[in-house]
Amino acid sequence: MSTVLSLMCVLFMFSAVRGGNYQPRAIQLTEETWPDILEGEWMVEFMAPWCPACQSFQSTWDGFAQKWSRDLDVKVATVDVTVNPGLSGRFLITALPSIYHVKKGVFRQYLGGRQETDLITYIDDKKWQDVQPVSKWLTPDSIQMGLVGLFFKFAMKIRGIYTMMTDDYGIPEWGCYVIFAVLTIIAGLALGLLLVCICDHMGPSRQYPLPKDLMGPELDKDGDLIDDTQTADGDETVRRRKVSKDAGDNSENGEEESEENDTENEGENEGDATQKPSDSKKDN
Repeated sequence: MSTVLSLMCVLFMFSAVRGGNYQPRAIQLTEETWPDILEGEWMVEFMAPWCPACQSFQSTWDGFAQKWSRDLDVKVATVDVTVNPGLSGRFLITALPSIYHVKKGVFRQYLGGRQETDLITYIDDKKWQDVQPVSKWLTPDSIQMGLVGLFFKFAMKIRGIYTMMTDDYGIPEWGCYVIFAVLTIIAGLALGLLLVCICDHMGPSRQYPLPKDLMGPELDKDGDLIDDTQTADGDETVRRRKVSKDAGDNSENGEEESEENDTENEGENEGDATQKPSDSKKDN
């Protein structure tokens, strides 16, 4: 009889292990597998191996995953932010450990107690319904939060380069800062030049008319000059004068003739001045 009972216990344990909802410990999520939480109900912990609070909470979290994942029909997962910095940016993780409840793509941050009973009642009593979901602008599956995640990944790569420069190549900290400053300036200049080229291509510069004081005389439809000077009484009069090539040539010829007449008159005046003294001597 005891042999039969032992066999039945072994078969029961084997069937429990092979069951679809059995979870020996928390699922490790990565930046490639995190979209799985958009389906079903999940409890996700964000932690770091160096975090003392995360280390003390690890046993409670693993116990919750092993004992209650099947009964509560909830999947329990863990995210290592040191390995997946993009996820810490998507979820805007500012404290460790942080816990999120996700059900059918709706994200809620868990702010309850850190005991196993608190986690159980949060799921079993559906206390998550009393928690305000994350805003649509801050949902981790949105485009803008994806960009934030990329920024976090880029920052971690820069940190890795800094560590390599100081540890492997022995570059002092001030030297690293100088190198990063120069690279930042070069990148800014290149980005500014790119933006200027894009703006010139998308919206070419407009040609604005010159001010009237820098322009030539205004002409009407018939080619006449328009004179809008004011009289002494303050009345503005508009006068038109025909402009033609012949008139322009005649005006030039007239100016030349007037200049010749002026020179002749000056010569005659000088001749008269020389003649007057001689006449006075004859009279004497």
